[in-house]
Amino acid sequence: MAIQKIGTVGGGSNFDVVLKDFYEGPVREHLNNKVTLLQYVEKSKRSWTGRRVQFPVHLTRNSGVGARGETSSLPAAGSQGFVTSNILAKYMYGRITLTGAVIAASQGSAGAFATAMKTEIDGMRRDLRNDMNRQCYGNFLNDAALGAGHGGKTGVMSLVTTPVGTVTTVTCDNPGSRYVKVGDALAIGTVAELTSGTPIFAEALTVPSRTTFTMASATIVDNDLIVRGDANGNSFNNEITGIDHIVQDDSDFDLQGVDVGANADWKAHNEGNAGTDRPLSLELMQLTIDAIDEKGGDEPNLIIGHHSLRREYINLLTSDVRYAPEQLRGGFQKLTYAGGSNPITIEFDKHATYNKLFFLSTGDLKLYVQKDWGWADQDGSVLSRVTGKDQWEAFMCWYGNLGCERRNTHGVLSDVSVSNLIF
Repeated sequence: MAIQKIGTVGGGSNFDVVLKDFYEGPVREHLNNKVTLLQYVEKSKRSWTGRRVQFPVHLTRNSGVGARGETSSLPAAGSQGFVTSNILAKYMYGRITLTGAVIAASQGSAGAFATAMKTEIDGMRRDLRNDMNRQCYGNFLNDAALGAGHGGKTGVMSLVTTPVGTVTTVTCDNPGSRYVKVGDALAIGTVAELTSGTPIFAEALTVPSRTTFTMASATIVDNDLIVRGDANGNSFNNEITGIDHIVQDDSDFDLQGVDVGANADWKAHNEGNAGTDRPLSLELMQLTIDAIDEKGGDEPNLIIGHHSLRREYINLLTSDVRYAPEQLRGGFQKLTYAGGSNPITIEFDKHATYNKLFFLSTGDLKLYVQKDWGWADQDGSVLSRVTGKDQWEAFMCWYGNLGCERRNTHGVLSDVSVSNLIF
């Protein structure tokens, strides 16, 4: 009688087939279709060269145009101006481990094995989706916020604001402790420490408030960065480029290798208030849309922000029934804003940046995928032996990045006050 077996390096196995056929499709579907922003962003068809995508960006026009007198010389010839944009690949992983005892208990039954795997696979799917969703927004901190030069690097979950010395309670800002969950493995340190692999490694023990979490006693200082990480590595500058990085007007942040200081059109519009929050208003929303249309030549088709701003927007609608009142009867599915040629869909997401509404032209955002989600099986086997242990492991991986092909068709309404935050 045939026995279900794990398989060996270089050869497949019955369990490998179960693992891939039963779970790769649903996992991939959930990861690709359940991340809020990515539901509106197309996958780019551009091909990869090595670890990056390169394409030209049109930023300057031909200056050889103009009116002249009847007998005057023609305008001096000009030309279109282009710069090269580079999209670097980022690498996402999800890893599971099974003991030999679990595998032995399910030998001879593909159904039993599938049941044993379900908890780990479903949990990993939720965790990957949750982290991918967070990364889609990013957390942009400019150089001035850190002094040492953050340079718009990705992967920063939060920023230590007050602790100096040996502490157990960490007070943080930008954006507080909202992304930190109990049990999270964290790396805390300066840019140099995170880059060199020598930060403080900690586990979040409790998250008692919106701005604090506790951990085992460790020495940290003001302006330390908080990222995902452990002794094997950390996420600093390794996460995808979120829209808080893409939709920026910071002249010191060279997105996709384009020098923003030398190419002013390679900026998004920021309708800010110099760091001072003010109430959301229809006038500010309209001003943001008009500014994007004027600078980029297109109106945005998606507005996205945190749930707290949905409550602020609903309050604006209920005070003036002229604005889409039919969407407020008996509960609504989608909110829209009729501030341009077509109604603009508004989405709200728990991971979106606080106090900001992003106005996006989704046709100019692209998901650049080098390798879609799938089990790593280059050696012919999904499951691999853990050296020195009665354990087997498997991991899924995804290679790619989020980027844009035109930056001035996006904008952000920042410094918006909210009346309440759930977390």
